[in-house]
Amino acid sequence: MNDQDRTSIHEAMEQQSISISKAGIVTSLQARCSVIAAANPIGGRYDASMTFAENVNLSDPILSRFDIMCVVRDEIDPIQDQHLAKFVVNSHIRHHPSKKGENVEAPEVENDLAIPQEMLRKYLVYARENVHPKLQNMDQDKVANIYSKLRQESLVGVLSFLM
Repeated sequence: MNDQDRTSIHEAMEQQSISISKAGIVTSLQARCSVIAAANPIGGRYDASMTFAENVNLSDPILSRFDIMCVVRDEIDPIQDQHLAKFVVNSHIRHHPSKKGENVEAPEVENDLAIPQEMLRKYLVYARENVHPKLQNMDQDKVANIYSKLRQESLVGVLSFLM
């Protein structure tokens, strides 16, 4: 959150008004509203050894104005992750405009393949502009397994970082 946003939300929550000074007009508007906010933890994972304020990098004056704060943690569970991945893939397949077609197997890719960052950046720019894939009948189990493995690897990375 930048300083201007921080100041505005602080004023709205504390004084129930917002001051505006633009184009020669200076006024204060009533801000009778509720503020519902969400914040992702710094580094992408909530660290239980740090305080809530340290995890989301918000100042105590702003946090003190919230009546309720809830922490929703993303617990890694390989079985649940696989069920979720299958559900998402099934949902996309069911709602895809054209369910017709043949099964397309994704080619196996070596995990140790290194691509220079500049080349990857150019490829991504090219792909955004020129590639418009249409997924048809996908191998659902394969996608679910890959998603589950990625989640497991991220847990291993977090655990090795903590040790």
